[in-house]
Amino acid sequence: MNVKSIICGSCAALVLSALAGPALAENARLPYHLLYNAQRASADLSRAHTNLLVVLTLQSTLPNVRTSDLAAYIEARAGKIPIEIGAAGDFTLPMRDDLLAEDPWVIINQPKGTMKLNGQVGVIPGRITHSVHYARLMRPVRESEEVQEQMRPFFPGSPRLTMTGLKLTFPAAQKRAVVVIHARGGDRKLEADERGEIILPLVSDLLEEDPEISLSDIPGTVEIVSHQSGE
Repeated sequence: MNVKSIICGSCAALVLSALAGPALAENARLPYHLLYNAQRASADLSRAHTNLLVVLTLQSTLPNVRTSDLAAYIEARAGKIPIEIGAAGDFTLPMRDDLLAEDPWVIINQPKGTMKLNGQVGVIPGRITHSVHYARLMRPVRESEEVQEQMRPFFPGSPRLTMTGLKLTFPAAQKRAVVVIHARGGDRKLEADERGEIILPLVSDLLEEDPEISLSDIPGTVEIVSHQSGE
């Protein structure tokens, strides 16, 4: 699965922060050191939590601006260094000590105040079969809350999210997909809605019990579901 299939929209967003440049700046910009430190932290967290993917993404707040319209570069003294932006808004900053010492601007080709820098987390579910244990799917969802807390310092004022479950999206089929949790207290049957989506809830008791789950079909995408919580 690629970044787009693991992370999608606000369901997997951990933290958001607007890119606001200096008052006289025409384009959105951010100092290199801020992106450098955030990217290093996200890479460290991805290595520590091998079943999670932590990425930085860029997103315009304007409805008519697509990700493919975005272009970014490092305004280094030696010349502009382009930054490739992926289909999901993901990007990789060149991690260089000389650039960190220089600390140039990272410029985006959009007006100031119209860009968001997102820190997002997604589950890397591994191979999902028609039978899987609950904890293998859901424990990474619980771990993502710890990841969120460790990323929050890079996004001052960002909302705190509570992870509530896992959204499984199934390919279109004549018959709607069904997931059954074979809990000790009885089977819990979940049926896909008209969009082919099933929300597998994060429940502490089920994490401890770790029942088997039966899936009638294999999901095409797996995304963390969350809601904003109080401080």
